[in-house]
Amino acid sequence: MTNLLPEVTVSLDGVFWHPLSTDADMLISRHLFPLAASVTRIQDQLDAIARTGQPGLMTFT
Repeated sequence: MTNLLPEVTVSLDGVFWHPLSTDADMLISRHLFPLAASVTRIQDQLDAIARTGQPGLMTFT
């Protein structure tokens, strides 16, 4: 996550961090709606990276 800027990606499987990383470890949520909830989780990760230089230990799903 620290070297792959998020590009919110939605598929039938859920919401992902980036279209090139639609593996389970980049799955933000299996629920598409409300999309704002997934965007908030991504922002929380970006804030953690900005503060510490490392992604927080977070299981998205």
